[in-house]
Amino acid sequence: MKNKLLPLFAFFSVFGILIMFSCIEDNKGCTDPFSFNYNQSATKSDGNCNSMGNCMGYTNGLSNSGSIGTTLNNVIYDQKMNGEVAIQRAFFGGIPANVYILYEPNVNYRNAYASTDGNILFGYHMHYYTIQNYGELPVAGVLAHEWGHRTQQTLNWNDYYRPEHKELEADAFSGFYMALRKQWAWSQIQSYYANIYASGNYLFNDRNFHGTPDQRLQAAYKGVSVGVYALQNNIQYTYSQLHAIFFGEIKTNIAPRLSGAPQQYDEVSYPAGLTENYIKSLFPKK
Repeated sequence: MKNKLLPLFAFFSVFGILIMFSCIEDNKGCTDPFSFNYNQSATKSDGNCNSMGNCMGYTNGLSNSGSIGTTLNNVIYDQKMNGEVAIQRAFFGGIPANVYILYEPNVNYRNAYASTDGNILFGYHMHYYTIQNYGELPVAGVLAHEWGHRTQQTLNWNDYYRPEHKELEADAFSGFYMALRKQWAWSQIQSYYANIYASGNYLFNDRNFHGTPDQRLQAAYKGVSVGVYALQNNIQYTYSQLHAIFFGEIKTNIAPRLSGAPQQYDEVSYPAGLTENYIKSLFPKK
């Protein structure tokens, strides 16, 4: 007599296997090998790949995000970077930051990045690209921009309407630093402006949008103007006062201006007889 249970057993075995495989979920993650958070084990994209460009930087444990270190592989540039870090650490009193060199995985992805864990990562390729195209002074401006982000993070400012507002305010902090601390290099300020302008774009729907070229230039110039005003009038601003000035200008005048030719700015006038002690007395405070 044929065993009628065998076909039934075979059916349930196959059915069970199908159920088992149907319950195995796809391993979702970033499947783009050219993103810094590329996940080699991902079988299905989660739609959350992060570009190696803009302000995305090294993240421990994520593939393709590069590595971090402490040298630009050039003794002279290492000395200059370390010196600039010391100057900015003194300028941005009360705003802690540890500065490292980010070795981007690709020369086409130039990064500088401030993180909430207290680090500023300055891209190796970003450094040399900036010097080659704009000179050394804008390197200080890029670092000050990131220290502006560290200011936002440290003081927990969260009243921004859009992500680019934070970027524009960081540009304003950069300009404020350049005017107040780098006035001796004023003959080179156009190189700083050119670098700021070139860093803008019109990718309004990109989550890493930092502002148009003109918006970024306006924000930097606002910071410069406030820095010069402080020198002229012996004013030591608090960070909160600077936030009110910068973000107020961004909301009212800078952010609404989405396009157009860059504005022409008047040359600023520094007061005569500036001393080191006088300048230091005007560094921002909490």
